[in-house]
Amino acid sequence: MINRNKSFNKQRQCYQTLVVTALLTGSFFQFVAPVLADGTTAGTSISNTATATYEDPNAPGSPINSTSNTVTVTVAEVAGITVTGSGIANQTTPGGSTQSGNVLVYTYTVTNVGNDSTKFQIPNLATTTGPATVSGLLPGSTTSGNLQYSIDGGVTWINIPAGGLTTVAIAVNGTVLVRVPVTVQAGAQTGDIITARLGQTPGDAQNQPRTADGGDVFTVQISTAGPINGVREASATQQTQVGNTAKTRALATILKTKTAYDNAGTSANLSDDLLTYGLSLRVESNDVTNTGITPAALAGTTITLDSVAHILVSDAIPANTVLNSTPIAPSGWKVVYTTSSTSTNAESASWSYTAPASLSSVTRVGFVNDPTVVTSVGTGTTVSGFSIQVKSTATNTATTSTINNIAQVAGTTAGDPTNKIYDNSGDQSPDNYNGTTFPTTPDAGITSPTNDTNNNNTGSTTSATGSLNVTTLTVPNPSSLLNGPNGVPDAVGPTDKNDDFTNKSALIPPNTAPGVGVDPAAVSFTNTVQNTGTSVANISLVPTPPTTPGDLPANTVVTVSYQGLSAAYKYNGASFDFVPGSGAGSVGGNPISVTNPVRIDAVPANGGKANYGVSVDLPAGTPLSTDTTAQGASVTTIIERGFPTPVTAFIESAATPTGIPGTNPLNISIDRVYTGFLQLLKESRVLQGTGPALPSGSTDGTFSIGAKKPAPGNIIEYRITYKNISTPQVGTGNLILNADKIVITEDGTQTPNNWAKDNDNNSQIDTSNIVSSAKDSGTSTIQFFPGNDQTGTTTNTDVTKYVDAVTGQVAPGIQRTFTFQRKVN
Repeated sequence: MINRNKSFNKQRQCYQTLVVTALLTGSFFQFVAPVLADGTTAGTSISNTATATYEDPNAPGSPINSTSNTVTVTVAEVAGITVTGSGIANQTTPGGSTQSGNVLVYTYTVTNVGNDSTKFQIPNLATTTGPATVSGLLPGSTTSGNLQYSIDGGVTWINIPAGGLTTVAIAVNGTVLVRVPVTVQAGAQTGDIITARLGQTPGDAQNQPRTADGGDVFTVQISTAGPINGVREASATQQTQVGNTAKTRALATILKTKTAYDNAGTSANLSDDLLTYGLSLRVESNDVTNTGITPAALAGTTITLDSVAHILVSDAIPANTVLNSTPIAPSGWKVVYTTSSTSTNAESASWSYTAPASLSSVTRVGFVNDPTVVTSVGTGTTVSGFSIQVKSTATNTATTSTINNIAQVAGTTAGDPTNKIYDNSGDQSPDNYNGTTFPTTPDAGITSPTNDTNNNNTGSTTSATGSLNVTTLTVPNPSSLLNGPNGVPDAVGPTDKNDDFTNKSALIPPNTAPGVGVDPAAVSFTNTVQNTGTSVANISLVPTPPTTPGDLPANTVVTVSYQGLSAAYKYNGASFDFVPGSGAGSVGGNPISVTNPVRIDAVPANGGKANYGVSVDLPAGTPLSTDTTAQGASVTTIIERGFPTPVTAFIESAATPTGIPGTNPLNISIDRVYTGFLQLLKESRVLQGTGPALPSGSTDGTFSIGAKKPAPGNIIEYRITYKNISTPQVGTGNLILNADKIVITEDGTQTPNNWAKDNDNNSQIDTSNIVSSAKDSGTSTIQFFPGNDQTGTTTNTDVTKYVDAVTGQVAPGIQRTFTFQRKVN
């Protein structure tokens, strides 16, 4: 019997509590816990060089401030465990409603979410509430109430001894299935709730420091040194209602995208074009179908390959193509091949680990799990890294060819090998989780209400046949072009190939306060044009107003250059005016002018490329891109963007007036200048500490930028929020601004700061450090000056400066915090 009074003590020792939400879904509740992965492999050495502020990694050697020393850390071993509910099945009446006397089987998935292999201690013990007991015979058991476990995805179940057991070593992300027999007692009434719990943590918290209780599910170290975070434990609770039908299914979603295209250097011939596809397998952790399903892990099914059950990810070779190279499988998976006709469904096809002599004879490529490594795919898990490449077989004279591709996955629900699970790609939802027969064979003949023409799995979610990933190959027009970032003329922006972009930042001087306009130096860009037509072309270049004219400050000067040619244009707030006398060189014997812009002559046909330069000089008084304005104790963002300069490239012809794009082929790329892109917001709040309580109605206890009134003994908590406000990566090929080598410095002795000074001359500094209070919400190294995380009343015995060196890069849109506390002396 479990002593539940111990949960109070365990709660006090937990430093992190996960709230587990129970959602009523048809016939049962399920408690869903997230997977908490512990990341980089133990022993990995990580080196980091920081700057005094931050740097654009696309412009190495041009820091916005100074460069720090290099620090190196070695990743320690970290233990991690989660226990998640994987469904409830009625063993007495499969598929029937829960009634008195029924034996219900509660299945759980125990996952290694640490960064090294570990063993698990699993008890032969679970707890129940409601009119039920842990009793009943599981298949293969002779002892009522005996729990069982499986390390091969539910193919083989082993009785757990009376005292529990320690499993074999489980790899990172590896799983162990545990099933618990629960018998519904006589007299159970319809609507009664029956719960079963495996493990013992407060609130079913995951990956917690272990406090020893009977019935714990916890990690057992393998290495001599052991993990730095000690022994971890987790638990999970599932519940169902008497009178309801327990329906447990693995909800599998197969995702497919075209990841690369190569015309093999012959843009006028489609017969050798190469297309590469990437696949991912996702097993849902929530009932995304809203049909009352308990999500479970995905296990294998029987296919014509060997005597072992496998999860099968299958991709039929599209019509008008052949397999071009050896497919790539992620770790723990193997590639298989079949030459069976696509009129035979993938589950029934004859598969082989050996490729045929000619890859062109392959009709389908498959990927199967290696049961010695991957036994099942747990809920909330996505497996990526499947890849195949096909070659077009269109005729030499074809001008267009449509390639339709769709992938499938086949398996079973873990613990229930009779329940087949299938899904077709092209959408975001599980297609067929009640299947008994493999769905219609996917090939070029399938049509869907909405195909995945955007290459992002957003086709129809209403058809069990999935949605085709559609690619149309075409021979280029005689006159066409692309214009994009350096080396990526075919970049795609948020909408199309006319709003791709390059983001760069001006260098902002130190100590530039928010709200103060700057006069940044000009920022230079390199763009690339490509002649995608079949005829040699002359490509002209002009800056054009942004979609929202006010997004670019008036009086911005933009200079376009190519080799010895250049032209400058000043923005008047609505359009660009040529700057007289700025033209360098001549085009066609005529000087550069407003009607005779910079032109790149004789760009070769069929993919010829040329680079050109753009310089953007923002005017004096330009606001910081990171600017905010204070209104009382709140903050209102007024900028948080860059300043865009679209550049239009177009093909000139005799029918088009010189210097005017007209209706000829054109393409736009945006060069966007930021005046800084790492926003810092500083706030404070007051905590009671050893001082008096905060006055009734005071807002000093809430983080804000407003003034505060702490008393001696109170604690001031400072919070610096740092955020990369630049545009995130959307589309493909755009150049974004990651914030690299970030170093946040808080120096209490440097003006205007004075929180580490003796301002009132009473022989002690005014505030003292609270030990262990300095924290970054991300990964970082925090240094303390003069040397230790210490507390005292003088500058030598206390901390007067904090330096927070952030590990790695902060991507656009990411926001983190650095906090520390000071006691008022």
